[in-house]
Amino acid sequence: MYKQNVKREPKRKITGVRRKASDWYRWLWLSPFLTIPTLIFLYLIFSFELFFKLRVPLGILGSSLWHLVLLIPSLDKKSAFVRWHGRQMLILAGLRTAVPFIFVLTIKEEFAGLLVSVPILIIIWLLGNLWGQQQAKRGDCSFMRWTGREKLLPGPEIDNEKTLDIGITDLMKTIRFSKDPHARSRALEELQKLGMVEEF
Repeated sequence: MYKQNVKREPKRKITGVRRKASDWYRWLWLSPFLTIPTLIFLYLIFSFELFFKLRVPLGILGSSLWHLVLLIPSLDKKSAFVRWHGRQMLILAGLRTAVPFIFVLTIKEEFAGLLVSVPILIIIWLLGNLWGQQQAKRGDCSFMRWTGREKLLPGPEIDNEKTLDIGITDLMKTIRFSKDPHARSRALEELQKLGMVEEF
């Protein structure tokens, strides 16, 4: 039997703002490795009598402060797409804080409340991060759509470098040889968007 040669399409590289937004979700993947030790540390610190009954809620709130790092993408000045994904990540982080906090306050036994919330937190951590990261890679953002800002979503990416090179060559030919000033102006604007023109 002969093996049939199947040509696999090369994986399309995620670049630009999509890559930047997607990379920030790594923080949400890794944050439990900081929040859980911080929760334990704060629990031990608040064990003295004054805060004894509040040690778990205070530990949850204190450990959640790690997520303030997400203010960096949510205040990004260069890209609205990264900015809105940063805010979407803050919502996910807030959800991950609210769930154990509510369970601990509603269930009298503090550790029971914390343990009950663990499976829900794992689901939010897994599904929330996958959902957000995949959206960023596709150039989509639910939070932008919910707030009526679909127009700020990035346009389709150019599939490969060859296509990009051909497009740039055509734009340069238009600028050099076209007699239509409007066509030359539009071509120049496209080159500026691609970062091929330096502004003085």
